[in-house]
Amino acid sequence: MSNSMILLMALFLFLACQKEMESSTEGVFIRIQNTSKFSYQDIKVVIAEERLYEPLAPGASSAYQRFSKAFRYAYIELKINGKRFGLQPIDYVGEEELKDGKYTYQLNVEDTSSLNRQVNLTFKED
Repeated sequence: MSNSMILLMALFLFLACQKEMESSTEGVFIRIQNTSKFSYQDIKVVIAEERLYEPLAPGASSAYQRFSKAFRYAYIELKINGKRFGLQPIDYVGEEELKDGKYTYQLNVEDTSSLNRQVNLTFKED
């Protein structure tokens, strides 16, 4: 193989890696923070696409996950001791899409005995 061919391949690999590094820092990244006294399992966030998050102990935060677009709130579903809790947006009319960056959805459930089973969300820009 000639030196020019090796140089060309090296340049291609460098540019491909550079593009991937740039794209991995662009976009909307959302993590979940458990602000309740209960452990969360089977955490699902759905905006333009569905993302699953790892179980979270009280006070813990998840890793960030990338979304193609997001808003200050989303459809959220989780389980506490096998019971399903959720937040169901009606729509996103009037909402602006979040700009590229990192954000946290702080999730709280105050009462697991309630029939309502509502998740409360506080939005935080990181």
